[in-house]
Formats: sequence, structure tokens, C-alpha cells
Amino acid sequence: MLRKIIFTLIWFPSALILIYVNLYLLNSISTDTSNSADVSIVSPLGDITPYHVAASTSTSQVLGTQINSADARILLLEQFLREHNSPLTPYASTFVEEADRNNIDFRLVVAIAMCESNLGKHIPKDSYNAWGIAVYTGQNSGANFANWEQAISWVSRYMKERYLDRGHDTLRKIGAIYAPPSVNTGHSWSRCVEEFQTGIF
Repeated sequence: MLRKIIFTLIWFPSALILIYVNLYLLNSISTDTSNSADVSIVSPLGDITPYHVAASTSTSQVLGTQINSADARILLLEQFLREHNSPLTPYASTFVEEADRNNIDFRLVVAIAMCESNLGKHIPKDSYNAWGIAVYTGQNSGANFANWEQAISWVSRYMKERYLDRGHDTLRKIGAIYAPPSVNTGHSWSRCVEEFQTGIF
């Protein structure tokens, strides 16, 4: 009986203290949430989607208020190019910038380079032509570019203007013009490009 009395005397004050602490913490969380920040995340397609992130004003000042996924795309391309020991590795940001400028998939020009020249490792000497531009069957030379930056810029614009702007908006449609013989081998060119395009991301 004595135990029950002691337990009751201890339990009630403890319960009241716990309730008070919980109410205090709940009030603190509500106050912090009122100082939360809206964070915009830019998708790879360039559209901005607002996300509500609970963070105090001081935290948002440290972390910034915008997360740009272009950085992630560059990292993905760098990793892919590095894994294949490509001379194009230092130009991952150029691929992304030119893709955005021409409103094309940032992986497209890289994937074509993979299928055409193993990412720039097998090209006509000093041509910077990793895309087989004007390298016709039986020939060992083709278009020449001054450097990798110029080549990436030119090919990105070429893909937009020569193909996408003219309604050739699928890899099969592009492949039928870019690599006509591949149509007779089950669209091997477009299947190759698609494999590496999806393999990047």
C-alpha cells in the first residue's frame, strides 16, 4: 500500500513536468517554422519548381535560397567522361551550357560522341571531331574544329537546327539522316545513342 502511495505521489508531478516540456518544445517548433524559407529548385529542363523548406533565417543565409541542378548535370557528365578516360572530361560544363543554350538534352551530344568516336578517343588527327561530322564511309577525314569548345558548341547548335527544329525529334528520325546505313542494321546508331544517353542519367 505504501508503494502505491509513493508511486502516485511521484507519477503526477512527473507527468505534469513532461506535459509542460512538450508544450514548450511544440511552441518553439511553431516559431521556427514561421521563419522558414521557400527554396526554388531548377530542374534539368530549366523550369523552376518551388519547394517549402523549413529552415531558420540564419540557416537559409548559410545554405542559400536556390539549388541549381545544372551543377548535378555537370557532375554526372564529368563522372561519365572520366570513367571512360575521355579527353572531353574537362568540358562537362561546356556540354551543359551549350545544351541549355540550344534547348536540347544535355546528354545527347555526349552520347553521340560515345557512339562515333568512343568519346573523342578515335578521331581524325587534330580535328576535335568526336561526332563523325562529314566523315563519310571509307574516308579518314572530315570536319575540323579549332578546339573542343568550338566543336561542342557547333555540334549542339547543329543538332538543334538540322534535326530538332525540322521535326526530327526522336533518335530514330535523327539516326535515319545522321547515319543512314544504321537503319538497315536495326537502327543500330539510334540504339547506341539511346543506350549511352540513358546510361549517363
